[in-house]
Parts: sequence; C-alpha cells; structure tokens
Amino acid sequence: MSSTDPDQAAGSQRTSALAADVGPYLVSPRYLAGNDGLLGDRVTEALVDVGWSCWTTRTRTRHLLDADQLRGAEWLSGHPNVLFDGDPVVWEFFARTEVAAPPLWNAYFTARVPHELVTAFATALATAPDVTGGIEPGRTPLEPLADARWSTDPTDAGNTYYAPKLQAWVTYGAVSEAIEDGNPIPGLPGYLAWAQTDDHLPHQWCAAFSPSTPQELVAAFTTALADPTPVSRSVLPQDPGGHLTIRLSR
Repeated sequence: MSSTDPDQAAGSQRTSALAADVGPYLVSPRYLAGNDGLLGDRVTEALVDVGWSCWTTRTRTRHLLDADQLRGAEWLSGHPNVLFDGDPVVWEFFARTEVAAPPLWNAYFTARVPHELVTAFATALATAPDVTGGIEPGRTPLEPLADARWSTDPTDAGNTYYAPKLQAWVTYGAVSEAIEDGNPIPGLPGYLAWAQTDDHLPHQWCAAFSPSTPQELVAAFTTALADPTPVSRSVLPQDPGGHLTIRLSR
C-alpha cells in the first residue's frame, strides 16, 4: 500500500472550497436530497477540522484516525467492502479499545446518503467522551423520529419508524452477518435505515449500525435524519414522484 501526504497539503484548499460551496437550491426532505457528490469531502473535512489525521492510498481509500488511533473512519469509494442490496458502502466507522484490537462496533453508509446525516454521526463519534463502553445513552435513537411525528409500524411498534409518505424508515432488529460487531453473542439487534421514493424502486441509500454501536451516536444520525430544515444543493436529485420541496436559496 502506498500512502500520500495525509491530505494536509490540500486541506486548507478543500476547506475553503467547501465553505464557499453553497448551492442555489434549498431541498427538503433532506433524506431524499442526495449529497451533491460531496459525501467524501464533507465528512473528511469535519473530522480533519477536529484534529483527526487523514491519508489516502493509491486506490483512493481514505483512512482517518483520532489522535489515539482508537476511533476511525474509512472512505472506500474505490474499493467498497460491503454491499447493501447491491449498493456499495463507502463510509465505514469504528472504535476500539487498543490500537491493535479489532473494532468493538462498525457503522456503514452507502454512496447516496445525504452528507449532513453522516457528518452528524462522524462529529458525534469524534466528540463523545467515550465510544467503547460505559456510555449513558440518554435518548434512544428512535426518540428523535417519534418527536418528529414519524409513524411507528403497527406490526413492530416502537422498533420501526417511517417518515411521512413512507419514504424513509429506521428499524431496530436483526442485522445481516455482513454487519460486523465485536460482541460474540450471535443474533443481537442493530439499527438499520433506508430511503426509498417508491416501493418498486431500489433503495436510494442505506445505513447500518452494528449491535454495539453506542446509542448516543446512532441518535445523532436519527436526529439529523428527522430534522425538517432544508439542505443546500447545487445539483437537484431525480424526483420522479414529485416528493421534493425545492426553492431558491437566494
């Protein structure tokens, strides 16, 4: 593996370019808004800004680590390790207790997740006092959805919530074996999230959190997911069903 400069030479250029990149459109709901192709750079910027190191391999994989190298993220746009319904996972996050130890948990995001949602998770990972154990979760990850008046599934009350018009949902339940976790007990539940404009269409994006992922971090994601605030976009996503509300930002 060959590594380049840890993105620091281009860091200030990326930061200024992204800061100036305010799209002409305000789009809602945000879970259908796409990400303007900025998912890799927006999340990287957020982590580098709080002091994480970043380096990129010749295969375009980015590796980001905190100062202790116990919290990490990988941008895998060139060589994804996991597919969800054929959709490649491009961001993976983890935490561990020792540098040489395997991850205690993993979180996964596919390529079209709105970058605001992943950035919220990444920021929570970077700033939480402890992400390996002993966390008092406070609000559970599904409470922000209930507060936003998402509907609970009558067949799985309290464990699955749907956005208005059923175009996004989050469920707490069984996860695929592809979702790796450090807990050796089989069959533990985790959190899964999707967006889909219509039943007959593929998922627009998927996110998954292995069973040991701290609830505090998943709640940061679901809070951003349920936030009704429109997001800025330069490129409008396809909207065959007329589901988006769009207005000019200026």
